[in-house]
Amino acid sequence: METFQETARVVTSKPVQRAVVNVVLLVSGAVTLLCLAAVASVLFFQNFVPDQFVTTPIHLQYGLSSNPYGVAALTVPMLKSQQDYDISVTLSMPRSLPNVERGNFMISLYLLDSRYSDTLDVSARKFANDRLDFEQSNVLFRSRRPALIPYVDPVVSLGSRILFLLYHLIFPSSQTCVLNVPVAERVTFPTDSAIPSTAYVEVEAGQGIQIYSASLTMTAQLSGLRWLMFHYRLLTFITFTMLFWVCELGFMVVAWAILSSLLGTSSSSTELKSHRNQRRSTTGGLTDSDGYDENDDGDDASDYPQQFPTYGKQPPLKHEPDVKDEEEHKQPLHEIPIAGEEADDEEEEGEPRDSGIGTSYSGEGSSSVRKRSIRSDPER
Repeated sequence: METFQETARVVTSKPVQRAVVNVVLLVSGAVTLLCLAAVASVLFFQNFVPDQFVTTPIHLQYGLSSNPYGVAALTVPMLKSQQDYDISVTLSMPRSLPNVERGNFMISLYLLDSRYSDTLDVSARKFANDRLDFEQSNVLFRSRRPALIPYVDPVVSLGSRILFLLYHLIFPSSQTCVLNVPVAERVTFPTDSAIPSTAYVEVEAGQGIQIYSASLTMTAQLSGLRWLMFHYRLLTFITFTMLFWVCELGFMVVAWAILSSLLGTSSSSTELKSHRNQRRSTTGGLTDSDGYDENDDGDDASDYPQQFPTYGKQPPLKHEPDVKDEEEHKQPLHEIPIAGEEADDEEEEGEPRDSGIGTSYSGEGSSSVRKRSIRSDPER
């Protein structure tokens, strides 16, 4: 039973409670910082690693100018700065007679810094008709590349149609020609402000060209850390999370040490002030004649009775100070009565004795004794 009581007393002691609180705070802080490190890694991946393929549809406008054109927004997903991109225009076209007989034609690309709006739409229409500069928009990049529908011999084309007539009847899309025209390679945007927001694409083949659909594709040429983070996402995510977590733990330990030192200094100064106030309150009844000095740090603890607690049912330890013997009061020499003085006093109270008749020495001695007794009486 005493063992359980002693264990409970040790467990519930203030040092153990303080240690438990510190451990709980450290563990909870470490777990919280780990979650924050994971969130920071996710945000870092999202802001640093680009999408490898960014494809934006282009809605060509017919009948508004000499050539079909279209404006595409490049805001979602956002392009990354200091990243090389290959840009291409994809045209889905039928193998019709006008397209096959057209031959070569040109595709123009303009990357603008303005967001898509009605004002930009009007400016693009004016540019397609008059070839003037874009109003309120800066051209960050421009390119113009040729395109041509792949040539197929008429005899071979006719034989293929006859041989695969049933297939072409079931799948009409088999006669579709997908033309991929690269218009730029290794285009880099140095800063975030230089990233384009819209793209203007024009097919310089006249209004007679037939196109099913058109799209703009920007392919990121990954290298270095971005390539590693893109192809090994899990491994790099764990690595960056651990790095962030270690840095956070380091800063937390430094902050904890500084805070502990500050709190320890303030608590020690507070205890010192309280101890001094307590001593002043206990010594408040002493006067200057008692020999109390304010600058004195305190008397020895052994001068006062003390009691120390013990474990179990053992009686408490007591400390009793040593009792100092009071110094004996030393009587001055002039207060010590001389031999025969009391007898002289008795003679004064009673009848006088004439014991010195005939001798001069006894009279002088008695008179001198009386004079000494008279002089010593006021001092008493």
